[in-house]
Amino acid sequence: MRPASETFERIAYTASLATRTEVIDSILDPFRSITVRSDPALPLVPSDVAKLQVVQKKLEAYLVTKEELRNFTAESLKLQIEQHVQGGTDRKARPQLWLVIAVSSLLAIAVASLPYLHSIQQRGRVGGGLLFAALTVGGAWLFFTALPSFTSQLRRAFLIICIAVTLLGLSLLQQPVIYLLQIQSEPLVNLFYPMPILVAAILFHAGNLIYVRLLGIRNFWTSAKPVLIAGGVLSVFSWLLPHPAVIAPEPIHDLAAITWVWIMLMPMASAIVLQMAVRRLPELYKPSIRALTQSMFAIIAATAYLYVLSMFTNAYVDSPLTYVLVVLVIIMGTSLLRAGYMFNKVSKY
Repeated sequence: MRPASETFERIAYTASLATRTEVIDSILDPFRSITVRSDPALPLVPSDVAKLQVVQKKLEAYLVTKEELRNFTAESLKLQIEQHVQGGTDRKARPQLWLVIAVSSLLAIAVASLPYLHSIQQRGRVGGGLLFAALTVGGAWLFFTALPSFTSQLRRAFLIICIAVTLLGLSLLQQPVIYLLQIQSEPLVNLFYPMPILVAAILFHAGNLIYVRLLGIRNFWTSAKPVLIAGGVLSVFSWLLPHPAVIAPEPIHDLAAITWVWIMLMPMASAIVLQMAVRRLPELYKPSIRALTQSMFAIIAATAYLYVLSMFTNAYVDSPLTYVLVVLVIIMGTSLLRAGYMFNKVSKY
């Protein structure tokens, strides 16, 4: 006969798949009473086995019919539980992660090796630009492949996040293109460069807000008020801040700086609401939210650095300081890739 620990593990894992543990709390009462008085290394008595079978069936019925965020069928749920019991938690998600890393690295090496790039500096900037863009788009792909495992409402939230991450990755390709065309000092380039990044930031924050509201979190931080208030104050501050090193016409420079302010605010607000979400979720789902929060902080760091460059220089890719930016953005792309991987892993296991 099987030791009690195997049955306990199966029930505990099934319960961890519910995103609102308070709803299934009463179902688990018999499970708790049996675990307290049973030796996990020994088989269960028949009466306890029968009680725990009822608990398992009730948990599975709840997940298939009433779970609000995950999209389970009886077959997919059974398969997922069996894979977990057999220790197959990473077998499906890891190949996709390594595929993204391999393809991104090969693309970066191939482009950096193009014959019309004549210096190590050119190869490094162009290859690095393509690398962090490919990693970011790869993270979006991992998010996208996880969508079928979630309910339609949550799928919409993740779809918005997918679009945002994809747009962010594609917009980051601007840097090597601007560098190759030698137009980094053009005023209009500095004005329009952050626009697609701003759209990506808005979409990212919108997707995160939909996600946390589906968890039942509705307060001041999950509204538009924090971003509007902070954005208004910081926009005025940026407009009034002196910037003696600027070559570009002052209104264009100020508009670009204000755009970076708004780009920074979106991931800041998202990081706050995602921290609220972590406290509401069972342990199984916390790593994916923590990974998404870490990617928000990486975006904040890269955006803050771009904001400083926009305030005190006239070009984003025209000085040795931009090597720091390349490192920050590669970290950002890696963080978004990790977040996509964690969500993809949760969707399968």
